[in-house]
Amino acid sequence: MEEIIRKLKEKSIGGDVFFRRGISTSVTFEANRLKSIESSESSGAGLRVIVDNKIGYASQYGVYEADWLLEKAIATANIDTGLKLPSGLKVQEESYNEAIDKLSVEDLTELGKGMIESILKSYPEVICNVEISKDKGETLIRNTEGVECLRRRASLGLGVHVNRIEGTDMLDIYEGDAVKELDKLDKERLLSKVFTALEASKGIVKPSRTQIPVIFTPKAVYVLLLPIISALSGKTILMGASPLQDKLDKKIFDEQFTFIDDPFDFDGLSGTSFDDEGLPTRILPLIESGVVKNFYFDLHTASLLNREPNGHGFRNGLSQPFPGLTNLIINPGNSSIKDIISSLDEVLVVDQMMGVGQGNVLSGEFSVNVHLGFLYRKGEVTGRVKDSMVAGNAYNALANILALSSEREWIEGSLYTPYICIPELTVVSKE
Repeated sequence: MEEIIRKLKEKSIGGDVFFRRGISTSVTFEANRLKSIESSESSGAGLRVIVDNKIGYASQYGVYEADWLLEKAIATANIDTGLKLPSGLKVQEESYNEAIDKLSVEDLTELGKGMIESILKSYPEVICNVEISKDKGETLIRNTEGVECLRRRASLGLGVHVNRIEGTDMLDIYEGDAVKELDKLDKERLLSKVFTALEASKGIVKPSRTQIPVIFTPKAVYVLLLPIISALSGKTILMGASPLQDKLDKKIFDEQFTFIDDPFDFDGLSGTSFDDEGLPTRILPLIESGVVKNFYFDLHTASLLNREPNGHGFRNGLSQPFPGLTNLIINPGNSSIKDIISSLDEVLVVDQMMGVGQGNVLSGEFSVNVHLGFLYRKGEVTGRVKDSMVAGNAYNALANILALSSEREWIEGSLYTPYICIPELTVVSKE
Protein backbone atom coordinates (compact mmCIF):
# COMPACT_ATOMS: atom_id res chain seq x y z
CA MET A 1 0.00 0.00 0.00
CA GLU A 2 2.87 2.33 0.75
CA GLU A 3 4.16 1.84 -2.78
CA ILE A 4 0.81 2.81 -4.33
CA ILE A 5 0.48 5.90 -2.16
CA ARG A 6 4.05 6.92 -3.02
CA LYS A 7 3.41 6.54 -6.76
CA LEU A 8 0.17 8.52 -6.53
CA LYS A 9 1.98 11.37 -4.83
CA GLU A 10 4.73 11.29 -7.44
CA LYS A 11 2.05 11.74 -10.12
CA SER A 12 0.22 14.40 -8.04
CA ILE A 13 -2.90 12.25 -8.10
CA GLY A 14 -5.20 12.00 -5.10
CA GLY A 15 -6.43 8.57 -4.12
CA ASP A 16 -7.11 5.97 -1.47
CA VAL A 17 -6.24 2.30 -1.11
CA PHE A 18 -8.62 -0.10 0.58
CA PHE A 19 -7.35 -3.51 1.71
CA ARG A 20 -9.53 -6.25 3.14
CA ARG A 21 -8.75 -9.75 4.39
CA GLY A 22 -11.17 -12.28 5.84
CA ILE A 23 -10.95 -15.75 7.36
CA SER A 24 -14.05 -17.86 7.89
CA THR A 25 -14.65 -21.26 9.44
CA SER A 26 -18.10 -22.83 9.24
CA VAL A 27 -19.62 -26.06 10.49
CA THR A 28 -22.90 -27.16 8.92
CA PHE A 29 -25.38 -29.79 10.08
CA GLU A 30 -28.13 -30.99 7.77
CA ALA A 31 -31.02 -33.31 8.66
CA ASN A 32 -29.65 -33.76 12.22
CA ARG A 33 -26.21 -34.86 10.99
CA LEU A 34 -22.87 -33.17 10.41
CA LYS A 35 -22.68 -32.23 6.72
CA SER A 36 -19.54 -30.15 6.22
CA ILE A 37 -16.66 -28.29 7.79
CA GLU A 38 -15.25 -25.52 5.65
CA SER A 39 -12.56 -22.89 6.01
CA SER A 40 -11.87 -20.08 3.58
CA GLU A 41 -9.61 -17.08 3.34
CA SER A 42 -9.83 -14.15 0.96
CA SER A 43 -8.00 -10.88 0.53
CA GLY A 44 -7.65 -8.09 -1.96
CA ALA A 45 -7.22 -4.39 -2.53
CA GLY A 46 -9.14 -1.61 -4.23
CA LEU A 47 -7.67 1.64 -5.51
CA ARG A 48 -9.69 4.81 -6.07
CA VAL A 49 -8.04 7.73 -7.84
CA ILE A 50 -9.23 11.26 -8.54
CA VAL A 51 -7.91 12.68 -11.82
CA ASP A 52 -9.18 16.10 -12.92
CA ASN A 53 -12.21 15.73 -10.64
CA LYS A 54 -13.06 12.33 -12.08
CA ILE A 55 -13.11 9.02 -10.19
CA GLY A 56 -11.32 5.95 -11.43
CA TYR A 57 -11.36 2.61 -9.67
CA ALA A 58 -9.73 -0.80 -9.90
CA SER A 59 -9.60 -3.80 -7.59
CA GLN A 60 -7.75 -7.08 -7.45
CA TYR A 61 -8.25 -10.16 -5.29
CA GLY A 62 -5.37 -12.17 -3.90
CA VAL A 63 -1.85 -10.80 -4.18
CA TYR A 64 -2.36 -7.40 -5.80
CA GLU A 65 0.06 -5.64 -8.14
CA ALA A 66 0.60 -1.97 -7.47
CA ASP A 67 1.42 -0.98 -11.06
CA TRP A 68 -1.56 -2.89 -12.49
CA LEU A 69 -4.00 -1.32 -10.02
CA LEU A 70 -2.63 2.15 -10.68
CA GLU A 71 -2.80 1.76 -14.47
CA LYS A 72 -6.35 0.41 -14.45
CA ALA A 73 -7.66 2.94 -11.95
CA ILE A 74 -6.28 5.90 -13.90
CA ALA A 75 -7.60 4.46 -17.19
CA THR A 76 -11.15 4.31 -15.78
CA ALA A 77 -11.22 7.86 -14.37
CA ASN A 78 -14.43 9.05 -16.05
CA ILE A 79 -16.98 9.60 -13.23
CA ASP A 80 -17.46 13.28 -12.40
CA THR A 81 -17.10 14.09 -8.71
CA GLY A 82 -16.43 16.92 -6.34
CA LEU A 83 -15.28 14.79 -3.41
CA LYS A 84 -12.37 15.83 -1.26
CA LEU A 85 -10.45 13.06 0.43
CA PRO A 86 -10.39 13.19 4.24
CA SER A 87 -7.08 13.96 5.87
CA GLY A 88 -4.98 12.95 8.84
CA LEU A 89 -7.16 10.38 10.62
CA LYS A 90 -5.01 7.66 12.19
CA VAL A 91 -6.95 4.95 14.04
CA GLN A 92 -6.29 1.36 15.01
CA GLU A 93 -9.45 -0.40 16.08
CA GLU A 94 -9.42 -3.90 17.58
CA SER A 95 -12.62 -5.84 18.21
CA TYR A 96 -11.34 -9.32 18.97
CA ASN A 97 -12.79 -11.54 21.64
CA GLU A 98 -10.16 -14.02 22.80
CA ALA A 99 -12.75 -16.67 23.65
CA ILE A 100 -14.15 -16.59 20.10
CA ASP A 101 -10.68 -16.53 18.60
CA LYS A 102 -9.76 -19.70 20.48
CA LEU A 103 -12.80 -21.71 19.38
CA SER A 104 -11.64 -24.79 17.49
CA VAL A 105 -13.50 -26.73 14.81
CA GLU A 106 -14.21 -29.32 17.50
CA ASP A 107 -15.74 -26.62 19.71
CA LEU A 108 -17.98 -25.41 16.87
CA THR A 109 -19.01 -28.97 16.08
CA GLU A 110 -19.91 -29.71 19.70
CA LEU A 111 -21.94 -26.51 19.83
CA GLY A 112 -23.97 -27.62 16.83
CA LYS A 113 -24.44 -31.15 18.19
CA GLY A 114 -25.60 -29.75 21.53
CA MET A 115 -28.23 -27.55 19.89
CA ILE A 116 -29.62 -30.45 17.85
CA GLU A 117 -29.67 -32.83 20.81
CA SER A 118 -31.55 -30.28 22.93
CA ILE A 119 -34.23 -29.88 20.26
CA LEU A 120 -34.60 -33.60 19.47
CA LYS A 121 -34.88 -34.43 23.15
CA SER A 122 -38.16 -32.53 23.30
CA TYR A 123 -39.26 -32.88 19.67
CA PRO A 124 -37.79 -36.09 18.19
CA GLU A 125 -39.99 -35.84 15.10
CA VAL A 126 -38.36 -32.66 13.71
CA ILE A 127 -35.45 -32.23 11.31
CA CYS A 128 -32.73 -29.79 12.33
CA ASN A 129 -30.24 -27.85 10.22
CA VAL A 130 -27.62 -25.85 12.12
CA GLU A 131 -24.81 -23.61 10.90
CA ILE A 132 -22.08 -22.15 13.09
CA SER A 133 -19.59 -19.71 11.60
CA LYS A 134 -16.52 -18.03 13.04
CA ASP A 135 -15.28 -15.00 11.10
CA LYS A 136 -12.23 -12.78 11.39
CA GLY A 137 -11.62 -9.74 9.27
CA GLU A 138 -9.14 -6.95 8.75
CA THR A 139 -9.68 -3.68 6.93
CA LEU A 140 -6.96 -1.14 6.17
CA ILE A 141 -7.50 2.25 4.54
CA ARG A 142 -4.78 4.66 3.46
CA ASN A 143 -4.92 7.74 1.29
CA THR A 144 -2.69 10.46 -0.12
CA GLU A 145 -3.88 12.90 2.59
CA GLY A 146 -2.36 10.92 5.46
CA VAL A 147 -5.29 8.74 6.52
CA GLU A 148 -4.26 5.41 8.06
CA CYS A 149 -7.15 3.44 9.55
CA LEU A 150 -7.02 -0.20 10.61
CA ARG A 151 -10.01 -2.25 11.78
CA ARG A 152 -9.91 -5.84 13.03
CA ARG A 153 -13.04 -7.77 13.94
CA ALA A 154 -14.12 -11.26 14.94
CA SER A 155 -17.63 -12.65 15.32
CA LEU A 156 -19.54 -15.85 15.89
CA GLY A 157 -22.81 -16.70 14.17
CA LEU A 158 -25.29 -19.44 15.04
CA GLY A 159 -28.30 -20.30 12.93
CA VAL A 160 -30.92 -22.97 13.72
CA HIS A 161 -33.48 -24.14 11.18
CA VAL A 162 -36.17 -26.60 12.32
CA ASN A 163 -38.48 -28.41 9.93
CA ARG A 164 -41.56 -30.43 10.88
CA ILE A 165 -43.68 -32.31 8.34
CA GLU A 166 -47.13 -33.59 9.23
CA GLY A 167 -49.08 -34.94 6.27
CA THR A 168 -49.24 -32.14 3.70
CA ASP A 169 -48.27 -29.46 6.24
CA MET A 170 -44.66 -28.34 6.38
CA LEU A 171 -43.46 -26.04 9.16
CA ASP A 172 -40.18 -24.08 8.99
CA ILE A 173 -38.75 -22.20 11.96
CA TYR A 174 -35.54 -20.23 11.88
CA GLU A 175 -33.72 -18.57 14.74
CA GLY A 176 -30.23 -17.10 14.76
CA ASP A 177 -27.79 -14.91 16.61
CA ALA A 178 -24.49 -13.20 15.84
CA VAL A 179 -22.16 -11.87 18.54
CA LYS A 180 -18.72 -10.40 19.08
CA GLU A 181 -18.36 -11.81 22.59
CA LEU A 182 -18.81 -15.50 23.30
CA ASP A 183 -20.59 -14.99 26.62
CA LYS A 184 -23.32 -13.00 24.81
CA LEU A 185 -24.34 -15.99 22.69
CA ASP A 186 -27.65 -16.91 24.33
CA LYS A 187 -28.28 -20.50 23.25
CA GLU A 188 -31.09 -20.96 25.76
CA ARG A 189 -32.99 -17.99 24.35
CA LEU A 190 -32.73 -19.42 20.83
CA LEU A 191 -33.95 -22.82 21.99
CA SER A 192 -36.79 -21.26 23.95
CA LYS A 193 -37.97 -19.35 20.87
CA VAL A 194 -37.85 -22.52 18.76
CA PHE A 195 -39.82 -24.47 21.39
CA THR A 196 -42.40 -21.70 21.74
CA ALA A 197 -42.92 -21.61 17.98
CA LEU A 198 -43.26 -25.40 17.77
CA GLU A 199 -45.88 -25.43 20.53
CA ALA A 200 -47.82 -22.53 19.01
CA SER A 201 -47.83 -24.19 15.58
CA LYS A 202 -49.82 -27.29 16.52
CA GLY A 203 -53.06 -25.92 15.11
CA ILE A 204 -53.79 -24.09 11.85
CA VAL A 205 -56.12 -21.08 12.12
CA LYS A 206 -57.29 -18.12 10.04
CA PRO A 207 -58.06 -14.54 11.04
CA SER A 208 -61.75 -13.78 11.40
CA ARG A 209 -61.55 -10.77 9.06
CA THR A 210 -59.22 -9.24 6.47
CA GLN A 211 -58.41 -6.03 8.38
CA ILE A 212 -56.80 -6.75 11.75
CA PRO A 213 -53.94 -5.53 13.97
CA VAL A 214 -50.55 -6.96 13.04
CA ILE A 215 -47.46 -7.24 15.24
CA PHE A 216 -44.08 -7.54 13.52
CA THR A 217 -41.52 -9.38 15.63
CA PRO A 218 -37.94 -8.04 15.53
CA LYS A 219 -37.14 -10.61 12.80
CA ALA A 220 -40.00 -9.28 10.65
CA VAL A 221 -39.50 -5.54 11.19
CA TYR A 222 -37.30 -5.20 8.08
CA VAL A 223 -40.38 -5.25 5.84
CA LEU A 224 -41.31 -1.87 7.33
CA LEU A 225 -37.77 -0.49 7.43
CA LEU A 226 -36.47 -1.29 3.95
CA PRO A 227 -38.37 1.53 2.19
CA ILE A 228 -37.24 4.02 4.85
CA ILE A 229 -33.60 2.91 4.70
CA SER A 230 -33.63 3.20 0.91
CA ALA A 231 -35.36 6.60 0.90
CA LEU A 232 -32.82 8.08 3.33
CA SER A 233 -29.81 7.01 1.25
CA GLY A 234 -27.80 9.73 -0.45
CA LYS A 235 -27.74 7.59 -3.59
CA THR A 236 -31.55 7.59 -3.77
CA ILE A 237 -31.61 11.34 -3.10
CA LEU A 238 -29.12 11.86 -5.94
CA MET A 239 -31.36 9.89 -8.30
CA GLY A 240 -34.31 12.11 -7.33
CA ALA A 241 -36.26 8.98 -6.41
CA SER A 242 -36.69 9.38 -2.65
CA PRO A 243 -40.18 10.11 -1.27
CA LEU A 244 -38.44 11.77 1.69
CA GLN A 245 -35.99 14.04 -0.12
CA ASP A 246 -38.04 17.18 0.55
CA LYS A 247 -39.26 16.07 3.97
CA LEU A 248 -36.26 17.02 6.12
CA ASP A 249 -37.35 18.31 9.55
CA LYS A 250 -40.97 17.38 8.80
CA LYS A 251 -43.06 14.98 10.88
CA ILE A 252 -43.88 12.05 8.59
CA PHE A 253 -44.03 9.15 11.03
CA ASP A 254 -45.65 8.38 14.38
CA GLU A 255 -44.05 10.27 17.25
CA GLN A 256 -43.29 6.93 18.93
CA PHE A 257 -40.87 6.12 16.09
CA THR A 258 -37.23 7.06 16.63
CA PHE A 259 -34.71 5.42 14.30
CA ILE A 260 -30.96 5.91 14.83
CA ASP A 261 -27.75 4.75 13.21
CA ASP A 262 -25.27 4.21 16.05
CA PRO A 263 -21.74 3.13 15.07
CA PHE A 264 -20.68 3.35 18.72
CA ASP A 265 -23.03 0.66 20.01
CA PHE A 266 -20.45 -2.08 20.12
CA ASP A 267 -23.01 -4.77 20.92
CA GLY A 268 -23.74 -4.58 17.21
CA LEU A 269 -21.43 -6.23 14.72
CA SER A 270 -20.97 -3.05 12.67
CA GLY A 271 -19.69 -0.78 15.43
CA THR A 272 -16.81 1.35 14.15
CA SER A 273 -15.22 4.74 14.72
CA PHE A 274 -14.49 5.30 11.02
CA ASP A 275 -16.14 4.43 7.73
CA ASP A 276 -14.59 2.71 4.71
CA GLU A 277 -13.39 6.04 3.32
CA GLY A 278 -11.37 7.02 6.38
CA LEU A 279 -13.90 9.51 7.73
CA PRO A 280 -14.89 9.54 11.43
CA THR A 281 -18.34 8.08 12.04
CA ARG A 282 -20.98 9.65 14.25
CA ILE A 283 -24.34 8.81 15.73
CA LEU A 284 -26.92 9.79 13.16
CA PRO A 285 -30.58 10.25 14.15
CA LEU A 286 -32.49 9.31 10.99
CA ILE A 287 -36.03 9.68 12.34
CA GLU A 288 -36.56 11.44 15.66
CA SER A 289 -40.03 11.25 17.26
CA GLY A 290 -41.48 10.85 13.78
CA VAL A 291 -39.50 13.72 12.25
CA VAL A 292 -37.08 13.13 9.36
CA LYS A 293 -33.74 14.38 10.68
CA ASN A 294 -30.90 13.14 8.46
CA PHE A 295 -29.91 11.40 5.27
CA TYR A 296 -26.71 9.38 5.01
CA PHE A 297 -23.96 9.90 2.44
CA ASP A 298 -20.65 8.66 1.18
CA LEU A 299 -18.13 11.27 0.04
CA HIS A 300 -19.10 11.09 -3.63
CA THR A 301 -22.88 11.50 -3.24
CA ALA A 302 -22.39 14.22 -0.61
CA SER A 303 -20.18 16.18 -3.01
CA LEU A 304 -22.67 15.95 -5.87
CA LEU A 305 -25.53 17.06 -3.62
CA ASN A 306 -23.51 19.82 -1.90
CA ARG A 307 -24.10 18.15 1.46
CA GLU A 308 -21.74 17.58 4.33
CA PRO A 309 -20.45 13.98 4.39
CA ASN A 310 -21.37 12.24 7.64
CA GLY A 311 -19.11 9.20 7.85
CA HIS A 312 -21.38 6.70 6.13
CA GLY A 313 -19.35 5.54 3.16
CA PHE A 314 -19.07 1.73 3.21
CA ARG A 315 -18.17 -1.09 0.81
CA ASN A 316 -19.30 -4.59 -0.04
CA GLY A 317 -16.12 -6.60 -0.41
CA LEU A 318 -13.87 -4.54 -2.67
CA SER A 319 -16.63 -2.43 -4.24
CA GLN A 320 -16.46 1.32 -4.52
CA PRO A 321 -17.87 3.16 -1.50
CA PHE A 322 -21.63 3.74 -1.32
CA PRO A 323 -23.93 5.28 1.32
CA GLY A 324 -24.26 2.66 4.05
CA LEU A 325 -25.34 2.20 7.66
CA THR A 326 -23.89 0.53 10.75
CA ASN A 327 -25.98 -0.48 13.78
CA LEU A 328 -29.64 0.43 13.36
CA ILE A 329 -31.46 1.20 16.60
CA ILE A 330 -35.20 1.73 17.17
CA ASN A 331 -36.21 3.15 20.52
CA PRO A 332 -38.48 0.91 22.64
CA GLY A 333 -41.97 1.56 23.90
CA ASN A 334 -43.37 1.29 27.42
CA SER A 335 -45.48 -1.89 27.28
CA SER A 336 -44.34 -5.50 27.28
CA ILE A 337 -45.17 -7.57 24.21
CA LYS A 338 -47.38 -9.75 26.41
CA ASP A 339 -49.43 -6.72 27.51
CA ILE A 340 -49.72 -5.46 23.93
CA ILE A 341 -51.04 -8.81 22.73
CA SER A 342 -53.42 -9.10 25.71
CA SER A 343 -54.90 -5.67 24.97
CA LEU A 344 -56.19 -6.79 21.56
CA ASP A 345 -59.20 -9.00 20.82
CA GLU A 346 -57.47 -10.50 17.81
CA VAL A 347 -53.96 -9.93 16.44
CA LEU A 348 -51.65 -11.58 13.94
CA VAL A 349 -48.02 -11.86 15.10
CA VAL A 350 -45.77 -12.14 12.04
CA ASP A 351 -42.36 -13.69 12.68
CA GLN A 352 -41.04 -14.85 9.29
CA MET A 353 -41.97 -13.68 5.80
CA MET A 354 -41.26 -14.52 2.18
CA GLY A 355 -40.91 -11.90 -0.54
CA VAL A 356 -39.45 -9.08 1.59
CA GLY A 357 -37.82 -6.46 -0.65
CA GLN A 358 -39.61 -7.52 -3.80
CA GLY A 359 -41.75 -5.08 -5.72
CA ASN A 360 -41.54 -1.30 -5.53
CA VAL A 361 -39.58 -0.77 -2.31
CA LEU A 362 -39.37 3.02 -2.62
CA SER A 363 -43.14 3.46 -2.69
CA GLY A 364 -43.39 1.61 0.62
CA GLU A 365 -45.99 -0.81 -0.71
CA PHE A 366 -45.57 -4.40 0.46
CA SER A 367 -47.45 -7.65 -0.02
CA VAL A 368 -45.60 -10.55 1.57
CA ASN A 369 -46.33 -14.17 2.36
CA VAL A 370 -46.54 -15.07 6.04
CA HIS A 371 -43.95 -17.83 6.33
CA LEU A 372 -44.44 -18.09 10.09
CA GLY A 373 -47.16 -16.25 11.97
CA PHE A 374 -49.44 -16.82 14.95
CA LEU A 375 -52.97 -15.69 15.69
CA TYR A 376 -53.81 -14.52 19.21
CA ARG A 377 -57.29 -13.93 20.58
CA LYS A 378 -57.73 -12.14 23.92
CA GLY A 379 -54.07 -12.71 24.77
CA GLU A 380 -53.98 -16.45 24.01
CA VAL A 381 -52.34 -18.05 21.00
CA THR A 382 -54.86 -20.03 18.96
CA GLY A 383 -52.51 -21.47 16.35
CA ARG A 384 -50.37 -20.88 13.29
CA VAL A 385 -51.50 -18.87 10.29
CA LYS A 386 -50.47 -20.28 6.91
CA ASP A 387 -51.28 -19.65 3.24
CA SER A 388 -51.75 -15.97 4.07
CA MET A 389 -50.40 -12.62 2.91
CA VAL A 390 -49.99 -9.32 4.71
CA ALA A 391 -50.28 -6.16 2.62
CA GLY A 392 -49.93 -2.48 3.36
CA ASN A 393 -47.70 0.55 3.02
CA ALA A 394 -44.63 0.99 5.23
CA TYR A 395 -44.95 4.78 5.38
CA ASN A 396 -48.59 4.62 6.43
CA ALA A 397 -47.87 1.83 8.92
CA LEU A 398 -45.01 3.68 10.61
CA ALA A 399 -47.11 6.84 10.68
CA ASN A 400 -49.81 4.99 12.69
CA ILE A 401 -48.07 2.81 15.25
CA LEU A 402 -50.32 1.36 17.93
CA ALA A 403 -47.48 0.29 20.21
CA LEU A 404 -43.78 -0.53 20.47
CA SER A 405 -42.69 -3.19 22.94
CA SER A 406 -40.37 -2.48 25.84
CA GLU A 407 -38.36 -5.58 24.89
CA ARG A 408 -35.81 -5.34 22.09
CA GLU A 409 -33.69 -7.89 20.22
CA TRP A 410 -30.61 -7.78 18.02
CA ILE A 411 -31.28 -9.15 14.54
CA GLU A 412 -28.26 -10.42 12.60
CA GLY A 413 -26.09 -8.21 14.76
CA SER A 414 -27.13 -5.09 12.84
CA LEU A 415 -30.66 -4.12 13.97
CA TYR A 416 -31.76 -3.57 17.57
CA THR A 417 -35.52 -3.25 17.54
CA PRO A 418 -38.70 -3.76 19.57
CA TYR A 419 -41.82 -5.52 18.35
CA ILE A 420 -43.93 -3.09 16.30
CA CYS A 421 -47.73 -3.23 16.44
CA ILE A 422 -49.71 -1.68 13.59
CA PRO A 423 -53.42 -1.17 14.36
CA GLU A 424 -54.72 -2.41 11.00
CA LEU A 425 -53.30 -4.12 7.93
CA THR A 426 -54.82 -6.28 5.22
CA VAL A 427 -54.45 -10.03 5.81
CA VAL A 428 -55.65 -12.31 3.02
CA SER A 429 -55.83 -16.07 3.60
CA LYS A 430 -56.24 -18.81 1.03
CA GLU A 431 -59.65 -20.46 1.16
